[in-house]
Amino acid sequence: MTTPNGAGTRPAEEQLSVRERVYRFLRQQIITGEYAGGIRLTEEQIAEELGASRTPIREALQRLTSEGLVERVRRGQLVVVQFDADVRAELHELRVAFDQVAARMLTAKADSVDWVALYALLEPLGTALHEYGVTSPQYSMAHLEFHMAVNRAAFTPVTSSFLRRQAFLYPTDDYVQQPGHEPVSQHRVLLDDLSSGDPERAVTAARVHALRGPGNTTLI
Repeated sequence: MTTPNGAGTRPAEEQLSVRERVYRFLRQQIITGEYAGGIRLTEEQIAEELGASRTPIREALQRLTSEGLVERVRRGQLVVVQFDADVRAELHELRVAFDQVAARMLTAKADSVDWVALYALLEPLGTALHEYGVTSPQYSMAHLEFHMAVNRAAFTPVTSSFLRRQAFLYPTDDYVQQPGHEPVSQHRVLLDDLSSGDPERAVTAARVHALRGPGNTTLI
C-alpha cells in the first residue's frame, strides 16, 4: 500500500501516518483559508484529492468537528467554519515566534541533533514537488512533516507533545513558492542556518523563513 505522498510503508506504520497526515492537511487547509468558510466537505472528494481511503478522512473530519473547525448542518452535511483575517494574522504571529524559539533551542543542542535525519526529509519534499507540484496535497503534507520534525528535534519529548496541534502554522503558500525561491533548496538553506551553531544566524533564518509570504514580498 502507498501513503498519500507515494512512499511505501509497513501497514501498521502507514495507518498511523496516513491518519495523522490527513488530519494535519485538512486542519491546515481550513485555518489558512484554502478551504473557505461555508464550503461543504465530503469524504469522497477528499479521498480522491489525497489518494487515501475514506477511513482516516472520516476520523479526521470527526476530530475537526470536535475542535470546532468543521460543523454539521442540515442532513448531516459537514461545512467549514469561517475564520477571519484577524485570526489568521494571530496564528502567523504565533508561528514566527514559535520558530524563533525552536531555532534557539536547536542552536543550544546542535551537537546532539540528528541533522542527517532532518536533511533526509528534503528528499520526500523534492519528490512530492516534482511529481505532484507545489500546490498539491502531497507537497503540503511533506512540507508539514519537515517542519514538525524540526520542531520535535528542538524540544524534549515532553515539551514537544503539544506540537501535533501546531501543524496549521506551516502553510505552503510561503515564500518558497515565489519566483526565485525553489522550495527544496530554501529548506536546505534553512537547515544549514539552524545547524550552524550560531544562535543569531539561526534565529534570523527562522524568522525570515516564517515571514516571507505572499503578503511580505518586501523581505525577498
